[in-house]
Amino acid sequence: MCIKSFAHLPQRLQSTFSLLGCLIVAALLQGCTALGVELVDSAELAQLKTQAEPPPVETVDEAELDDALSRMIGDLERSLEAAALAAEEDAVAEDGTYVVKNGDYLDKIINQTVGKSPLRRDILRSAFVRANPHAFMRSNPNWLLANKKLRVPETDDIKKVIFTDESRRNKDKNSSANPYEGWIQYP
Repeated sequence: MCIKSFAHLPQRLQSTFSLLGCLIVAALLQGCTALGVELVDSAELAQLKTQAEPPPVETVDEAELDDALSRMIGDLERSLEAAALAAEEDAVAEDGTYVVKNGDYLDKIINQTVGKSPLRRDILRSAFVRANPHAFMRSNPNWLLANKKLRVPETDDIKKVIFTDESRRNKDKNSSANPYEGWIQYP
């Protein structure tokens, strides 16, 4: 704490705070030596930093990564086929579409068309919105328009939702020069 911040106090209080600050620093130093903590000066710290070896970089086995990705896509396709079999038969037309009726909402349509799919609901909602932008106002899954023909998303539509470059774009945006970009500022 800087003594200049106490300039408005009388001289006697200033000297008391100064003495108190010195006592606190002395107590901290004595506590460090009592605990066995050794204080290092800046030259020793710089030397320790230069001696430290960087951690080894992990290498990614591309073949293993491709194999895991293909297994995941296979599981996705099988789960969609099983969900389509379990769905209500009269909900989806032969061409893979569903006509929105008054009072329908997206989760109800998902239950009728896809059934008890193991996929997360937010992924299914995004796939429906992405496959049918004409049926949703402002691409909002809560603003479904009545009497619109929805195309039930297929495996490729769901892959586009799951495997996007969105995370890479967000990472590049986060590493921009201004970390507070987009924040609300008040005068």
